[in-house]
Amino acid sequence: MDKKTSALTFDGIILFFVLVLANLRALIFVFLYPDTSVFLGPAWIEIAFWLLAALGVMYILIRDDRIADYLLAWRRNWTLGLFVLLALISAFWSLGFVVTLFRASELLFATLIASYIGMRYSPAQLMTVIFWFGAILAILSIALVLGAPKAGTMYWAPFNGAWRGVYWHRNHLGSVMALVNIVYFYRAIMAVERRDKVGYLDAFFYILSLVVLYFAESATGYILFILLHFFVICVWLWMKTFHLLQKRHYYVIFAVLAGGLILILSNLDVVFGLFNRSSTLTGRVYLWDYLLKNAIPQRLWWGHGFGAAWTFESFREDARLHIGWTSPPLIADNGFLDILLHVGVVGLTIFVSVLMIASVRAFRYAISRKMLADFFPLLIMFYAFVANISFSLFAETEVFVWFLIVAVLFMITPPFLKKKSSA
Repeated sequence: MDKKTSALTFDGIILFFVLVLANLRALIFVFLYPDTSVFLGPAWIEIAFWLLAALGVMYILIRDDRIADYLLAWRRNWTLGLFVLLALISAFWSLGFVVTLFRASELLFATLIASYIGMRYSPAQLMTVIFWFGAILAILSIALVLGAPKAGTMYWAPFNGAWRGVYWHRNHLGSVMALVNIVYFYRAIMAVERRDKVGYLDAFFYILSLVVLYFAESATGYILFILLHFFVICVWLWMKTFHLLQKRHYYVIFAVLAGGLILILSNLDVVFGLFNRSSTLTGRVYLWDYLLKNAIPQRLWWGHGFGAAWTFESFREDARLHIGWTSPPLIADNGFLDILLHVGVVGLTIFVSVLMIASVRAFRYAISRKMLADFFPLLIMFYAFVANISFSLFAETEVFVWFLIVAVLFMITPPFLKKKSSA
């Protein structure tokens, strides 16, 4: 094995290892809230693995002489560093010091590694990574459902029998599967345009992921599926027609989209009825109302400590009693509310600023290049915003989506654009 092949193999091992870690706590084989009070217990063993992965990335940066580039990229993304720092120091006012230390350490290592991935990979390469991740996820989930149905499906009402695959909940499977499904769709379009036969493989996994998504019976996943396809089709149509469009055409398009959004918002009962759901989003509205009126105001500005509140059974049980659920909630089912709960108004403000910076950069990156693959960072940001409306995917039960957000942010950070476009 030559030196270049050996380096690529090592990089691939690190990436695979990190993707497993990024999804670890959301898997059914691992405790959602591991006991952080036990030294050398599962929680701190996980952090040790994160540290090992971070050391691997440090070795790669030194090997490739990119430490200076890495530090420069971080200086250009100082708001991200500010949010991670706030998560770490929130341990000092947290409901559980050790819990927050564990969760913030996970966030720190995931962020440090994801920033390198963003520097290292182009949008097309990141899609390839998600392609293989999604293929493994779909195959393992189907195998688990068929081989051990009691483990691979939900076993409590009202969604008994819905697929959850390798994840702890059907909504988690549905949300992630909607993402990998759109990646297959995206890659298939590009393959057809290039007349590349690899598109057949994308089409196969598109259908396979669609099957998994369907049997997850997740309205969250179904809605994401529709919105993500709408996004990609709109981008593709714009790519074909942008040279014909004038300013007045954009005004008309905006008016039509705004009108459609108003129509949907004014008929939510009908819309959710199509998915056999109510406008309360299966009781989420009651949970959100409780959090906004009771829990969050207790520590409005600085929060309860990053990742701490839901780990306490007393907090979950109190929420259950107030909202009248038969079982206690485990997360806020809204990523933005969970950030607000953990690090308050100050933390949410910094967090949203990071998302907005990434979204604006992604938009400018896509518009300036006008290549279909280069719209992928914007698709990730669109997914992150929409998926977190009815589920918590901002480092709550895993850091996979957070990992993608950070990777995208660094992927489109100058001065690395020219380097990756010529790679």
